[in-house]
Amino acid sequence: MIKNFFTVFAIIFFIWIWKDFKKIDFSYINQNKITYSYKNLNNRYLKNIYNFVNSKYENFLLKNSHKHKNHWIIENKFERQKLPEYKYIDASNKLTPNTKDYKNIGENWERSHGNNTSARFSKLSKINNSNASKLKVAWKFEIDGHYNDIQANPIVVDGIIYTPIPGGFIVAIDGSNGKLIWKSEQFGYYAARRGLVFWQNKNTQEKRLYFSNREKLIGLDAKSGKLIRDFGNNGKVRTGLNVITPIIYKNEIIIASWDHAIEVYDLFSGKNKWKLKYKKEIKDRVGSKKYNNEGSNPWGGISLDEERGILYLTTGNPHQYFDGTLRPGDNLGSNSIIALDINKKKKLWEFQETAHDIWNSDLPAPPVLTSIILNKKKIDVVVTPTKRANTLILDRLTGNPIFKYRLKKAPSSSVPGEKTAFYQPDLEIPEPFGKNIFSSNDFWSYEPTKIEWIKNKYKNFKYGFYEPYELNKKNLQYNFNGGAEWMGASVDHKKNIMYVSSNNIPWETALEQINKDIKEPPEFISTFVRAQDEDGYPISNPPWGTITALNLNDGKKIWQIPFGEYEELTKKGIGITGTENFGGVTGTEGDIIFATGTLDKNFYVFDAIDGRKLFSYKLPYIGSSPPTTYVKNGKQFVIVHSTGGATLMQGYPDRVEFGNALYAFSLESTND
Repeated sequence: MIKNFFTVFAIIFFIWIWKDFKKIDFSYINQNKITYSYKNLNNRYLKNIYNFVNSKYENFLLKNSHKHKNHWIIENKFERQKLPEYKYIDASNKLTPNTKDYKNIGENWERSHGNNTSARFSKLSKINNSNASKLKVAWKFEIDGHYNDIQANPIVVDGIIYTPIPGGFIVAIDGSNGKLIWKSEQFGYYAARRGLVFWQNKNTQEKRLYFSNREKLIGLDAKSGKLIRDFGNNGKVRTGLNVITPIIYKNEIIIASWDHAIEVYDLFSGKNKWKLKYKKEIKDRVGSKKYNNEGSNPWGGISLDEERGILYLTTGNPHQYFDGTLRPGDNLGSNSIIALDINKKKKLWEFQETAHDIWNSDLPAPPVLTSIILNKKKIDVVVTPTKRANTLILDRLTGNPIFKYRLKKAPSSSVPGEKTAFYQPDLEIPEPFGKNIFSSNDFWSYEPTKIEWIKNKYKNFKYGFYEPYELNKKNLQYNFNGGAEWMGASVDHKKNIMYVSSNNIPWETALEQINKDIKEPPEFISTFVRAQDEDGYPISNPPWGTITALNLNDGKKIWQIPFGEYEELTKKGIGITGTENFGGVTGTEGDIIFATGTLDKNFYVFDAIDGRKLFSYKLPYIGSSPPTTYVKNGKQFVIVHSTGGATLMQGYPDRVEFGNALYAFSLESTND
């Protein structure tokens, strides 16, 4: 009797564990329908049991397995010294001919970043470089009681603005006067965090809005703001975690999720049609611990070649920041541009910038689809500005670089278990649009007497080309928050020019070991903070923020200007230094660049030809997303969210606060 009881108990216990370990998803076309993983565990007790057993197993392997013990041996740096200093990826000799005349965005701005090319450049020219100095505030929109930064580029269709606002609402606003048309129910902080998309049925005139809300895809009636009841479960579809703007293709809506997959849903019913993994999961153990295959998430954006049915996405860095000990290899799928054929349901290619990233050098910007002129031929390319201040220009169909791609030998690591990549990108063309290597010549202060104090403070810090970390030492590095950031670039399809805002901010970074027990696998933690002087200014040479115009046809910079101002430094005669910025730029065929996101809270207009400042207006809060321009009743407007910035607040708490305003600017008359 007792034996039978324990047998039944054991069976029930086994089934309980088995059910929690497994995950069933029949939608995937390139992985098993049933998967087993500790990551699937939901029960708190099972998680605790698993962690206890796994910890004991790790210690057993570390003690008894030469393979796992040897993983923690420090890499032999002398082997790397034998390698040549540079190697090259030749420019592509197989180029994709242009098949579509790409036009800049017209009066309707139907998707955040403009349309499926993510080029964010308008053909409107009523506001131009001859009259932009006469811009005035046309109206402003505010919802009292809610304050947080909005990172979505607003969309506009037929003069109606659709955008998230503080508090987690979506609103429709009359673009002529700023009057509220409708406000949705409250969805939360992540509602349309990085944008939304408009769709209209040409036959019935039905109008819809779609956006991501972390684990949900939401559909709204664009006329009323109400949830579409026959889309998913009362307007909401359960998805993998995602924060970027969806893509509409034929009768499907596509997202890229943090499950390392693209997910395809029926546009009308919300039913999941299929999913495709873009990154291979690795289930090995290294150094006795499980291979860390997390990160590499698509949070920058996705774009679509509608003619060919090819989706392009950019991916983030692998975890955990500066610790790559549990993910040996290049970590393919991270820090990459990836192309996926939607019709054939397969991955076409991927191109990685930083291999085995331990510097937080992800690709945060949306890939831009455009064409360029090369050897007198028009070819289709995908363009992405990166945190490393590089511009990746790749052939649309092969993923090969358009220009000769130089790689430089990178240093090895002295951290146990860390195996850095042998080579990293060191581009000559396209010319980098910002700083990516800190040097001893970069130390600076507005007060000459402070420079020696700064140099003394940082005299024991490490810095250089892809400098790895060393325990008990700190690094100085650029690019933790850009170069380019999630706002990406504005690309003129007609002139083949990219306009990009970027940062040149130094950071103090370090890797610390948090356990010293030699019987256990080592564990590390990453620390990082902006490198600032006692007055809160960066300790490196300005400019700290820039806007750059880059000729995509030859990869050369046309002009570059400081972006943003510390007024107190200007009064001291220092000149315009630029500031760290998170807002973005939007260009137009009026030869102007609308720009925002700087610490000085200004909304700027620059001449697209030479970078001259034409107009500025101090907003109540920092501009937090790229501007959008549109026409209503024959008048051109430009709108910008003035809501502060979460990232900037972390580094400059005395200069940044959250707001709740949307500002519109226009000329006083159409004759101006």
